[in-house]
Amino acid sequence: MTTSSKNKAEVPAGSGGNDTGKVASVGKGRWFIYIVIFLAAMMQLVRIYQVRSKNGDVPFHSANDRSRWCTIESLATTGGYEIDHLLFTDETQGKRTPWASIDMVRHRGRDGMLHYYSSKPPLLPTLYAGVYWCLKKVTGMDLIRDTFDVARIMLVLVNWIPLLIFWIFWLRSFAGDGQSSWSALVLSILLGFGTFLSTFASTLNNHLPAAIAVGISVWCLNKILVTGDARLRWFALAGLCTSFGAANELPALSWVAAAGAMLLIVAPLKFVLGYLPALLPVLISFFGFNYLAHDELSPAYAHRDVGKELFSVDIQAGTNHLSTGSLIGMMRANGIECSANCSVREARRPRTYELLDNENQRQFALRLSADETKLTAYEWGDWYDYPKSYWLPGKKQGVDKGEPDRGTYIFHCLIGHHGIFSLTPFWLISLFGLAYVFHERSSINFFRDHRWMLCLAIFVTSVVVIGFYLSRSLEDRNYGGVTSGFRWTFWMIPLWLWLARAALANIESAFWRRFTELLVLLSIFSASYPWANPWTTPWPMQLAEHWGWIRPS
Repeated sequence: MTTSSKNKAEVPAGSGGNDTGKVASVGKGRWFIYIVIFLAAMMQLVRIYQVRSKNGDVPFHSANDRSRWCTIESLATTGGYEIDHLLFTDETQGKRTPWASIDMVRHRGRDGMLHYYSSKPPLLPTLYAGVYWCLKKVTGMDLIRDTFDVARIMLVLVNWIPLLIFWIFWLRSFAGDGQSSWSALVLSILLGFGTFLSTFASTLNNHLPAAIAVGISVWCLNKILVTGDARLRWFALAGLCTSFGAANELPALSWVAAAGAMLLIVAPLKFVLGYLPALLPVLISFFGFNYLAHDELSPAYAHRDVGKELFSVDIQAGTNHLSTGSLIGMMRANGIECSANCSVREARRPRTYELLDNENQRQFALRLSADETKLTAYEWGDWYDYPKSYWLPGKKQGVDKGEPDRGTYIFHCLIGHHGIFSLTPFWLISLFGLAYVFHERSSINFFRDHRWMLCLAIFVTSVVVIGFYLSRSLEDRNYGGVTSGFRWTFWMIPLWLWLARAALANIESAFWRRFTELLVLLSIFSASYPWANPWTTPWPMQLAEHWGWIRPS
């Protein structure tokens, strides 16, 4: 990968310098760039129009997006977050509807009764419910009656249009920023066809809006740190976007911190006046809607074990202290109201039991000590544990069981069947861009051009986030479930695209250009393979299963 000494001296990659030859060449090729984006946009419209479940009865791909659709319909219809009415067509026979999802929790509602709720943070579905409510008022269409029409229009409004704006926004902002017509065209092809953001445009998900928000924040940081446009508005917009990204992807809090640290260093006053206050609207909305939904500030996915300890009693090993009568007496003896209509069942956690007061609809967790000489009562805190829950022992299937060997998990997350670099090998170019900027840091104004700082922030954020997921316990080592890529890292795609720009602007050798184009084609194949449904296993995993290298999931 080579670059001429003249270009090095005059225009560092991504510096926004005045290399008129390069900018002119981009101008001549601009129509090709827009044609690429137009074709990509039309393909996504076709994809959205074709969206439907395996059975063809609803336009939902998986339990993941059904969970959000349930919240949207419930909010617009009943004004509440309870989704019970969508889960069963006939409760006496227990028949599940096409709306049923495994991504749900159960807990006591404000009416004192047990209800089912989506396990997804309610901020995004609440915003989408507002879009649906407006659509319903304007057109008269109903999500239950006109499911396909409403879902397709909604996907266009909340996925397709924001993605298209993001594509155009990035290309207009960065295409002429020291880029040749070749590098700008490569970037546009990759944006339109080669990332998993387009793959997930046909399903409701949190990854796409998080990535778009992070992408806008990168643009703001580029203006402040690289081009020197440090107006207060960019600090505020960066704060709003980084916080919205984190609201949809919790590990993106690392990007909130990294962006804040950079802005604090370069402009402390504007950081305090612009960036920090802009974090508050999303922060308040995130916890506010969560409280409205669950009467709790902590998200539903945080409730996966016993709750607050109530009391503890010594028992004699080998005796039966789990009979309903004994437990009712024990609860009452410790000052806890409990009716005579109770039932006991084994919970999903070891040596843990659920005591359900059927009359008052209250739940308690009872846990035996390892030597069975102590019984401790807790408030019920495992919202994923309920009868027929998918998350009970023996119910989970395939990758949801978790990868037992951590080394195997790390391999497949990086370069294996769910690999960041194996599915999207173009990210190797991003690594080159990272290395190039640090190599060239001595030739730029260290105090005025802060590309090195942005590169460092992206590198540290990537290592922290990927390391976080690779270090998870067995229960969470599931590659993101049945999905076509390692989806927990999709929100970082704009960060890696920013690094790739530095590399693309400095690839002039014919050999390395052809190599880059090959990486783009391979990335396009991975992103396009799950055309009908993004919630399917990646093509390398399907191929390995077909050849018998790994056991089918």
